[in-house]
Amino acid sequence: MVSVDYVVIGAGYAGLNCAKRLIEKGFEIIIFDMRCVGGELEVFSKLSVFAEKYQKYIEEVEELKKEINVDLGTVIKSKPVIVNSKNGLKRFDARRAILCSGATDNVPVKLNVLRKKLSGIYTLDQSLRILSENKKLGEKILIVGKRDPILELAEKQLEEMEYEFEFLEASEDIEVVGKDKLEAVKVGDKEYRCDALIYFNGREPFNPLKLKGTPVGNIAVCSYDYSKVEENVRNFLAKLQ
Repeated sequence: MVSVDYVVIGAGYAGLNCAKRLIEKGFEIIIFDMRCVGGELEVFSKLSVFAEKYQKYIEEVEELKKEINVDLGTVIKSKPVIVNSKNGLKRFDARRAILCSGATDNVPVKLNVLRKKLSGIYTLDQSLRILSENKKLGEKILIVGKRDPILELAEKQLEEMEYEFEFLEASEDIEVVGKDKLEAVKVGDKEYRCDALIYFNGREPFNPLKLKGTPVGNIAVCSYDYSKVEENVRNFLAKLQ
C-alpha cells in the first residue's frame, strides 16, 4: 500500500490551494476529484455572467491546474484511503485527510421526493451545470427561494441567454403540478404555469459518503460568496506546519 502524508479530497479552489501549499512544504500528497478539476468554478467559467463575477478565482484555479496533478476518482473511505477509479479500487495510507469536496444546494424533503417522479425540477447548482453544458432548461422557468445575490446573478444569466423566467419569494411550502413533467407550481391559492423550477434555499456541505477529515473551503462555509471560501482556505493554510 502506497503511503502519503496527506490525501486531499476535491480539486476545486480549496483543494488545489491546499495541495500547492502542502507540496511547497515538502509533504507527499495525493489529490482526487470525482468529477473534474476546478469544481464549481469550472461550471461558472462557462457562463458569462458568472465568469465575470468569479474571474479572480477562476483565473487562480486555471493557474493551479497547470501545477497540480489531480487523479480522477471517488474517494469512498478516507482512513485508509480507498478510491473508486476507472481502473478499479485503489488503496492508500494517508496520515491526514483534507476534505475539500465543497458545498451543494439544500433540497427540501418534499421536493426531493417529487423530483424523482417529475422532470423539470432543479436546485440552483443543478440548473447552472445544465446551462454550462448548453442544454435547455425549459421554455418557462420559475425561480423560487429567498431573495439572495446569487439568485440575482442567476437571473442576469438567464436574461442574457434569453430565457423566459419569473422569480417568486416563497418558503418550502409549495406544491408542484404534473404527471411526468412539471406543468405548474402552486403557492397557496395561486398557480404559476412553468415547465422548469429552480429552487434555492441555501447550501450545505457536500459529503454524501460521510468521509472523515478536516473540512476546508466551501464544505466549511457553504456559500456562493467566494471571499468567505478564500478566507477559510487562507486561515487553514496559515496553520499548516
